[in-house]
Amino acid sequence: MPLNGFFACICLLCSVFCYSQSDRIGSKKQALEMLTHKTSDSVRQNLYNYIGEAYFKESFLNRKMVDSAFYYLRKGVYTGDSVNSDNKEITNVSLCLLAETYIYTGDTATAKKICMQVVRTYHRYNQGPDAADTWRMLASDLWDYNIEDKMIPVYYDSAVDLYTKAKQARKIAQMRILKMNFLSEKGNRPAAEEELKQVVKLAGENKFEDFSAIYQLLASDERYKGNLNIALGYALEAVKYADRSKDKNVYEQCHGELAQVYEELGEPDKSVYWYKKCIAERKNKLSQYIIYRTTSLMVVQMIKGGQAREALKLLLQMAKEDPPKGLEENATLCQSLAYCCMGLKQYKQAEQKYIEMINAYREGQFHTEILHIAYYDIGKFYVDIRQYDKAGPYLDKALEIGRSTIGRTKDLQLLLFKVDSAKGNFVSAIKHFQSYKDLNDTLFNQAKSKQIEELMIRYETEKKDRDITMLENESKLQKGELEHANQTQNWIIGVAALFLVIIALLINNTRLKQRTNRKLQAQQKEIERQNLSLQHLVKEKDWLVKEIHHRVKNNFHIVAGLLGTQSEYLKTEEAIKAVTESRHRVHSMSLIHQKLYQSDNLSAINMVEYIHELVDYLKDSFNIRQSIQFNLQIDRVELALSHCIPLGLILNEAITNSIKYAFPGNKRGIVDISLKRISQERYRLIISDNGIGLPPNADLQHTASMGMRLMKGLSDDIEGYFTINRHSHTEIIIDFMYNPGLNERKNTDSRRSVRRS
Repeated sequence: MPLNGFFACICLLCSVFCYSQSDRIGSKKQALEMLTHKTSDSVRQNLYNYIGEAYFKESFLNRKMVDSAFYYLRKGVYTGDSVNSDNKEITNVSLCLLAETYIYTGDTATAKKICMQVVRTYHRYNQGPDAADTWRMLASDLWDYNIEDKMIPVYYDSAVDLYTKAKQARKIAQMRILKMNFLSEKGNRPAAEEELKQVVKLAGENKFEDFSAIYQLLASDERYKGNLNIALGYALEAVKYADRSKDKNVYEQCHGELAQVYEELGEPDKSVYWYKKCIAERKNKLSQYIIYRTTSLMVVQMIKGGQAREALKLLLQMAKEDPPKGLEENATLCQSLAYCCMGLKQYKQAEQKYIEMINAYREGQFHTEILHIAYYDIGKFYVDIRQYDKAGPYLDKALEIGRSTIGRTKDLQLLLFKVDSAKGNFVSAIKHFQSYKDLNDTLFNQAKSKQIEELMIRYETEKKDRDITMLENESKLQKGELEHANQTQNWIIGVAALFLVIIALLINNTRLKQRTNRKLQAQQKEIERQNLSLQHLVKEKDWLVKEIHHRVKNNFHIVAGLLGTQSEYLKTEEAIKAVTESRHRVHSMSLIHQKLYQSDNLSAINMVEYIHELVDYLKDSFNIRQSIQFNLQIDRVELALSHCIPLGLILNEAITNSIKYAFPGNKRGIVDISLKRISQERYRLIISDNGIGLPPNADLQHTASMGMRLMKGLSDDIEGYFTINRHSHTEIIIDFMYNPGLNERKNTDSRRSVRRS
């Protein structure tokens, strides 16, 4: 697979299929801290996913971390299963992350079962593109972790079929590019070329503007086949389209491919130029390994151009500023340092670095082309210092791997010819030399060389034309600036004369200003004294308001206590029931004043905390913690007193009715409470249960129930729309508007509604 194509695939997967939530959570430590707080199930599930993914990434450096990743990702799945909700998206994220972790540990059978489960869920809800994303994730992860699986192309095809049904042409093209790179790496070049043809056809039919990525892939494909004349043409077109589209995301791929083409053509200076542009664009965007790998390719070309010392200095500075973090980076750095030592004729140091490199490559699992280059490099080193016995095994291993461009394959045949000649294996040496000649003729015949030269001349001509146009524009700009400078000079002379007049006036006014300043200073001191006094008054006012709310809360508690005492002397069940309901209503209002004096904000109530505490109070009052479950979905909103009291009373009435009538005989059930912001100033409160519902003959429009009349009246007080739905269960809906600027009027309305009730 072409190296740039491989990097492109990694970037594509990271951008399309990423579940990270770091922009909302911050860090793993913060996420663990958030778990200790009381949060909703969906938030906890997101936190489990985030922490599990963080441990999974850390396991690349410390394998032991994978156990922690499994623990939290499974917790995420179990949390999703325990919540009986139709929204399975967060659970699907948990499952996909868990599947990727299983692939990383080698348990592909379990990973496939999990992915199949996710795909079935998406199909059940007609989410074909999401199912396609899952197939893509499975195929790409199996490929990334070097797992041999004949089903990988099938998974890519499944994704293509689903994207085709959804008419998502761009994603179809992305899938075919991924499949093409996979087939190319596995040596199935005819199938890879067919996929590339489909991508080109699709791009033409849908008029994709970003042709640069396609031209870059075409250039890479032709470079590997040895058609350097065609590859150069495609690479130059890729750069041209990238410049035209101003898409910085494709710059580094196109510039890297052009650098590799010039490398194959034996143009080290041009290759280094484009490699430098590529590295500058990749920094802070791609992984450390990709930066190290690209720098290693550039170092080879710098040495060919006689810049071995500069290359060594560059490597040492890079290793100091960004030390290698893993096995791959360390192996690449040793390989690059070996190049420099060889270029400086420091053969012992070069051999040491080459041996460190090859040992690191043997220890890990690397891409086949990377291994091919490593064995080729150390074999070439031993040929260059005439140690043919040591060179032979490494070159044979490179030939066995066999994944490289025709240019490197040609050079490998020449090295094998030298080794066999030195050993006296002349028959084998002649075969290798013949292969070298055939490949060399394929690469550099007269027609190709002429075409390459014409392409270079044409590109340089176009570049000069662009430079000339730029210079002409700069000349016009300089001319305009010169005219502007002359005008500016005239203005300066006029302004200078005016400035002298102004100075005279300023001197005259200075004395007046000094007197005025003394007066202003005295006034400023008086203002500061008054501001300090006002600050004390504001603090006293806030303390008094809190004290008022505290006393109101205490008075409500006294009223509730009196009602409780009164109920002990009542004998009729109806009277006791009425007094108990009144106690609940008084407590709902008391809780609001308690929240106000406990909070720094004396004008608004946090509805999440208030509703949770109101529900907990009613649970304890009716002793139903084991039989009735409450499912709260409350947005983080703050409402003024004008809305909190009516909503608190409505919630008290609705929840009390559900507890008393919806579940006869201590039947188990669920009460759902939802408060959502529908738009900027519109809110919706829903209280529903899965109980027996209202009687079929109940007249909702003319009911005489005090609770129903109270809820309707309170809804009118906040200009809300009150609705009761009764299907298989009871559902109360209040739609209302809330504008914080009208708090004072709403407070008055709220007090009136309480008196009317």
